[in-house]
Amino acid sequence: MIRLNESEYTEIVNYMRDHFGIDLSKKKVLIECRLAKPLKNHGVESFKDYMDLVKKEKSGQAAVEMVDCLTTNYTYFLRESIHFDLLQEKILPDIFDRNCLDLCNIWCAGCSTGEECYTLAMAIADYLDQRRGPLPKINIKASDISNAVLRKAEEGIYPIRELERLPKPWREKYCNEAGEKSFQIDRRLRSWVSFRKENLMQPEGAVKYDLIFCRNVMIYFDREAKGRLIKKFESCLKAGGYLILGHAELLSRGDTKLEPVFPAVYQKV
Repeated sequence: MIRLNESEYTEIVNYMRDHFGIDLSKKKVLIECRLAKPLKNHGVESFKDYMDLVKKEKSGQAAVEMVDCLTTNYTYFLRESIHFDLLQEKILPDIFDRNCLDLCNIWCAGCSTGEECYTLAMAIADYLDQRRGPLPKINIKASDISNAVLRKAEEGIYPIRELERLPKPWREKYCNEAGEKSFQIDRRLRSWVSFRKENLMQPEGAVKYDLIFCRNVMIYFDREAKGRLIKKFESCLKAGGYLILGHAELLSRGDTKLEPVFPAVYQKV
């Protein structure tokens, strides 16, 4: 295996932090092991040569490939399930009753292979099925930096064993057979979700969101990148909108309009 020297290690750490906000300090062994395969695939003989390739490659695909190798896309349906209970019992009623929405804009940031955004869609559909009166159109933007995970997410096809995590009524209403050992998310729910390739460190567009999910993503970021991202989310939320983070990603109180309202849930005041 090709060895990673200190100057190469520093170059990779700085590049990942500056371009993607990802903190890889103290992870030299992880970098050396996980980048062994792309080094071999590209036919380069040192990490310096590999970084030269990453920086010169105009499409940016080599950089995304590196991010894929150095981060873990670990996700599953109904992860941290208390958030979906809060969504149905507190957050959605507040959003819909307060705003009388025709369109509900939601952003699932760092969506990985789609389990989270589809769980979110199921929870919303289940809530709307029980709600009286006019129903809003649901628009969920699901973003990630990896083309590979976005392709899988867009298909919405998963191993049948993953159904066990979902409530039986959700399995019956929102999941369809796709072969003997797979299922596919119902077409209606898939139509709510639009998948986008995005770097969270880049500026966001003009859309304002009622709800932003970004759970277990900032665990990879350094303090400065976390601060930049929180400011970005704050500016993207409508007044009264909600930001939901992972349970290990609590915000420190500071110069922010985001107030804690539930565990790892913040509302823009």
